[in-house]
Amino acid sequence: MKKWMKMSGSILYVMVFTVMIASIIVVLSSRTTGGEPQIFGYQLKQVLSGSMEPEFSAGSLIVVKQVASPKTLKKGDIITFQTKQDQSFVTHRIVGVKGKGAYKAFETKGDNNMYQDGTLVKADQVTAQYMGVNIPYAGKFLSYAGTSAGTALLLIIPGVMLLVYSTIHFVGAAKHRRHTTDVHMKEEQA
Repeated sequence: MKKWMKMSGSILYVMVFTVMIASIIVVLSSRTTGGEPQIFGYQLKQVLSGSMEPEFSAGSLIVVKQVASPKTLKKGDIITFQTKQDQSFVTHRIVGVKGKGAYKAFETKGDNNMYQDGTLVKADQVTAQYMGVNIPYAGKFLSYAGTSAGTALLLIIPGVMLLVYSTIHFVGAAKHRRHTTDVHMKEEQA
């Protein structure tokens, strides 16, 4: 039983420490860039609408990677592009390809939308490609983490968990040391 408790405590410690480090990286990344967090060239994008359901839902977080060459994109790929009208970012599926080389453009459509998007997406508008990773509801968490209260909680909660774990570990070690000392004293008296 003691071995299991020690092992589960170590696993919990590693998990909490990992979550804390990942949280710090995500918060600092989004704060310093002023946008979506980015890790190792991959970017986390929050899904704001249900236009791509059932592939991913509003409130999800998706992983995209910057497109090195839009020439490699093909029908069926899911891309993130910047619109010309309001400079917002949209993630939709390519349903058609027009032109070649520098004049390549894409017809796009949200999987849950009835009609294609109204305008062609030029190659220079494409910013990223969806990598197939979807984390449901994490976008809502990230939005909250971007607030002052959310940032504080994101850093405080794992810190408190580490403090509690360290206290439990310290108390356990002190009890073990006391027990070992008592045993040695009884052996010396005998």
